[in-house]
Amino acid sequence: MAVLATRRAASDPVLVVCPSAALVEQLIKELNADFWDRIGAVAEWRPDEVLQVLPSSVSDLVDKLEGVGGRRVIVVSTIQAMQQIHSAGDDVKLHGSIGTIVFDEGHREPAPLWAKVVRGFAVPTVLFSATPFRGDLKIFNVDDEHIHFLSFQTAVEDSLIRAVEIQESALPDDKATFAAAMITERDALIRDGVFDPDCKMIVRAGTEEDVSELFDAFVAALNGRPDGVLALHNRFGAWGEVGAQRRSDVPDDLKNRPEKFLIHQFMLVEGIDDPACTMLALYEPFTNTRMLVQQIGRLTRQPAGELGQKAANALVFAREGDGVEAQWKTFISYDAACIDNGGRPPLRNGAEVLRKLVDALPQTDYIHGQFRNRVDLDQIDLREDLQFPRAAVVYETDNGFDLETFQSDVSALLDAEDRFEHSKGEAAHGACRVHMSLGLTQSPFLVDALFQAAALEVTIYAHVKKRLYFYDSGGLWIDELKGIGARVSPLELRSLLPDEPDNSISFLAVKNTDLGPTSVRSRTLTARSLGSSGVFMGEHMNVVTRATGRADEIRRSVGFTRSSVRDGEGYTLSAAEFFDWCTDIDTALSAKRQAASLLNRFATPAPIPADTKPVNILVDMQEIADQFGLTDDDGLLDGMCVDIEEDTSPDAPAPYRFTLSVAGESRTVWIKWDAKRKKYWLTSTKLSQIKTKHDAKVSLTRRLNQLQAFRIITADHKHAYVDGSFYTLDLDLADPNGPGRLVLDLVTAIAELRTVTSEKGIPAGESLPTWREGSLFRLIDDALVEAKGPHVFGAAFPALVCDDFGTEAGDFIGVDEGPSSPRIVFVVAKHKKGDDPGVATSAFYDVSSQGLKNLAYIKSDGVLLPGADTKFDADWRLTDKKTQLTDRVARKRAGPGSKAFRKMLARAKSAPRTERTIWLICAGQMLSRKALEDEFKAAQPKAHVLQFYHLVASAFSACQSVGVGLRIFSAP
Repeated sequence: MAVLATRRAASDPVLVVCPSAALVEQLIKELNADFWDRIGAVAEWRPDEVLQVLPSSVSDLVDKLEGVGGRRVIVVSTIQAMQQIHSAGDDVKLHGSIGTIVFDEGHREPAPLWAKVVRGFAVPTVLFSATPFRGDLKIFNVDDEHIHFLSFQTAVEDSLIRAVEIQESALPDDKATFAAAMITERDALIRDGVFDPDCKMIVRAGTEEDVSELFDAFVAALNGRPDGVLALHNRFGAWGEVGAQRRSDVPDDLKNRPEKFLIHQFMLVEGIDDPACTMLALYEPFTNTRMLVQQIGRLTRQPAGELGQKAANALVFAREGDGVEAQWKTFISYDAACIDNGGRPPLRNGAEVLRKLVDALPQTDYIHGQFRNRVDLDQIDLREDLQFPRAAVVYETDNGFDLETFQSDVSALLDAEDRFEHSKGEAAHGACRVHMSLGLTQSPFLVDALFQAAALEVTIYAHVKKRLYFYDSGGLWIDELKGIGARVSPLELRSLLPDEPDNSISFLAVKNTDLGPTSVRSRTLTARSLGSSGVFMGEHMNVVTRATGRADEIRRSVGFTRSSVRDGEGYTLSAAEFFDWCTDIDTALSAKRQAASLLNRFATPAPIPADTKPVNILVDMQEIADQFGLTDDDGLLDGMCVDIEEDTSPDAPAPYRFTLSVAGESRTVWIKWDAKRKKYWLTSTKLSQIKTKHDAKVSLTRRLNQLQAFRIITADHKHAYVDGSFYTLDLDLADPNGPGRLVLDLVTAIAELRTVTSEKGIPAGESLPTWREGSLFRLIDDALVEAKGPHVFGAAFPALVCDDFGTEAGDFIGVDEGPSSPRIVFVVAKHKKGDDPGVATSAFYDVSSQGLKNLAYIKSDGVLLPGADTKFDADWRLTDKKTQLTDRVARKRAGPGSKAFRKMLARAKSAPRTERTIWLICAGQMLSRKALEDEFKAAQPKAHVLQFYHLVASAFSACQSVGVGLRIFSAP
């Protein structure tokens, strides 16, 4: 590049473009002096001046270029800077001043807009790449006669670069062991004289979290040795981890730095030119071959002063089973294919391939009930044969939206998506545009072999007032094109299913916002008219994603998550008729008709609120607990609903923090709103210490971030963040007949729960007839067994067992087969120590989760109870962890033995008249009905109270969905 650019600059200035700012700095240093000094070039080979162009300095650059006067000038820029200059219209100022464009890292796929920028200069363009992984060069219009190729094999044979050796072995997953193993490998290579003591090892991690943990592991394993470790991740700055050895950027002086272990995820894949990097350790492999080849390319630099001399092979340490060696061999095969192809990469010409495929079809054939002639790709009016559906995705458009510009952008996007644009046209006096394209799609059934199927695709769109109606048969994504605003909101789209006499909704697809372990995550409902058929309990916890019904005298389907609308079936419209249909839909949207009342019974997603400050979080770990070997006995669910506080300390990883109790240990977690990801993001060293049972590389923090398995209340108390989306909290809990009534009606105050001092008593090493005085289990036992204590929970049960511990379905199970009112109850009890009872949402999450996860055992067609048939004939045991003393109480509290009890329970469950109920008994500080009522009456209920409301509502919905009742008992 240096030689070519300087030679071409003798005629006119040369523009060198690269993908990143870091490469700009490197190129400027190399072009100015470093490269020439390294090869000992005399002054006549060097450029006279190297400049950088920025969007803010275009005018100054133009002035300098006008005064070049025969001097050799090279201008360096990033792709992004040139696109910004183009967007501002300033690139025309440079036209005529640049004689050649040189593009570094030519394997990188630029944005479609780059095609406009580079073609606007109308000068020769030269691409350089050490990673020739483009199958095509469509954006650059490369002349096939001017492609020059140096094979990897030839470069190795001529000792221009190092050869590469892949060593696959059983590398450990544990990071500490992995670090120790890699340090040992490097030490051995230095000791054997393979590499000199200054050699460096690049360590590739799979995530930001892995980079951080591997850094700690290598530092600990080196134990003060001077070798040094450098960790790089672009998000380290966001978490306040920037420092001498933990950086968010690649240091300019990387070659001269002392660290010998360089840990990263993606930041050292390209742009690194350090011959001391001779080894690569893959803790986590790359997901594609191109990145692997780029990474290995960092290892192949010849040592200084040894050009033309064979150097030791670069070494790659990989884990058996990751397929790294097989990936590398595919690149070697590709390199050999390039040699066999006359010393040039096999480039794909999509249009030529498609034409040959069409030519292979018979001239005439009988298909789908009629004779058809083969399509003629040269027939200009082929689009007259096209038909379109009444279907579109609806967007808002920005002020100044230009359809001509948008059409050009769509053409460029089709090109970027490997769809050959055969023709384009317009209708409705230019307000509607049509593109016909042909594409090739690789078969998903083949792992390695190449087989592509051809398809004809159509794109049609109409601009009506302030909205764009877009349809593309291939699913083209246009959301980021210039002039396109947001997709039309679900609230606006609801007016397409208006509340009018002749209209009805016959199909709904809904997604549940409830995180409960037994909750149905999504469901579809069909009826002639769902509005009159009724739907299901807990509707307000579900968001409608799609609805179909009759509206405006046609069958209409509205997709609320994609902002799509479709009328009728099939493909029946001409382009002009498509525009007319879009106009009708636009009129319907603008009319803002009242939506069908059925839709108002469901939740509506809200936009990201202005204030995303989190004040309370409920973490749901029911679904993932087993992955990490966590059980309720570890205190997994104790403390999952907690308040969030600000953390202003300078070394805080994020602006907010909270504490969870997991596996018996308090663990601090930091949280922030990530505007780029549009998600809340957690970071916690303590949580990251908990790994999945089957993969030591996956931590609890990582899994929670992936699943977004938590519910957050924001500072305005008007929004809830559930499962990765925001929802509006428009609950008026103070209304005596409003939504709070349901929850309050489920809660029964029991005065005796105030006197309870423990859940099960403190063991003293005795066999007891019942539980100790003052315990919650004693209160329940006395209340549910005939002729014992007062029956504060209602009528006693003829058959009662204690199912606590082990594979339990509840703490107690009661059965009454009485002919007048057969009933079954599963009792889940919890006591929370403290003073006055209030609303302990986290504790209630524990008890409700335990109740709901066993719904399968109480529903009418439920499975049999877990555990041995004779379980209830044995004693219940509780051991004090401090004294190791054990109390014993008979599990059978009333009624028959274990086997007979199980048969009785099975009969009662299957009887259609049986009342099946789950009781959640909350003692101690856990819950007060009066405190709950007072909280509901507050002008702004506390965040954890809002969480409590949703927990109860979702628990009730889950129970009702399988015909089970729910009762909650609390202190007054």
